[in-house]
Amino acid sequence: MPELLTVSGELADLQDHYEEQGWTDGLPIVPPTERAVAAALEYTDLDPGESVGKIPATRADATVHNVAVNAVMAGCRPEYLPVVLAAVRGLAHPDFNTYGIQATTNPVAVMVLVNGPIADELGFNGKGNCLGQGFRANATVGRAVRLCMMNIGGGAPQTMDKATQGQPGKYGMCIAENEAESPWEPFHVERGYDRETSTVSLISVTGTQNVLDLASRGAKGILRTFCSAAATVGHQNVQLGGGPLIVFCPEHAQILAADGFTKDDVREFLYEHARVRVADFPPETLNGMVRHRRPKRYTSDHPDSGIPLADSPAEIQIVVAGGAGPHSVISPSFGEATMVPVTPITLADGTPVKSVLEYRH
Repeated sequence: MPELLTVSGELADLQDHYEEQGWTDGLPIVPPTERAVAAALEYTDLDPGESVGKIPATRADATVHNVAVNAVMAGCRPEYLPVVLAAVRGLAHPDFNTYGIQATTNPVAVMVLVNGPIADELGFNGKGNCLGQGFRANATVGRAVRLCMMNIGGGAPQTMDKATQGQPGKYGMCIAENEAESPWEPFHVERGYDRETSTVSLISVTGTQNVLDLASRGAKGILRTFCSAAATVGHQNVQLGGGPLIVFCPEHAQILAADGFTKDDVREFLYEHARVRVADFPPETLNGMVRHRRPKRYTSDHPDSGIPLADSPAEIQIVVAGGAGPHSVISPSFGEATMVPVTPITLADGTPVKSVLEYRH
């Protein structure tokens, strides 16, 4: 086990010490005492010294113990640790562009999406204000992932992390899907898991744009509103490829489904219609970025030719979350080569964890 750190003085002195060492996100932390870390470790049967992966940019090993320390610091309840461990496995996935996310000038954050029974069991919010304040599971698990990116992966601001401005989601971003009010199969079921398997998915997002449509009563009206909101010259995915995340509120999703639209139908519609005219790009952007970064989508120089919102319909991610009201969200992703790892929450032998609260090592 790692050596214990002893800090003399008051709680404020410990907070100052952690801040001076660059171990915090700027907010006060919960002291990761030996007792608090041990309590978190009761919720995994993994050895504390075992690595769950290497986190870029340093590619340092994320040991179970180190992850538990950061989870405690973030304010997680002990039983949240399996969710944080699953998220960290996603960060370490070789095809998830964590190195780029850690080092870019882009304001990209990592959204943690929780699906399956554990979301309800542990109190993850996928309903009203799911992207806002007020829910400990969302707030602390999202924060724990960011602290792991900083303290294990080396993503300290202004040194490794070169974000020009950043965004509030970089403190932590975590939601559950509102599976109960979604008319479609959940995000993790689309990717081959059954509904009773709890998973954690990571999605790169560069911000959140509210999309308001309180008048449309049909699918095409809602989707035309989305196309207008998304198809802009400055949109990350229009210039760099990949595809955005669409977080439909239940009201919009239910209207779409009632009109016969599946998730794939929505993707196809947005891919075909959410396009930016070649004539609308400044010449420097068109020639220096779009023509260079998206040659397969730059099919014509005709002024009315359109550049699509995504590299393919499959690149558009769809989640249903939120409460009552006609507000949905478009979140551009980091761009091309950013896959979405979906990690099941399991025991050491790979057995899915049905209930965290019933399982203690």
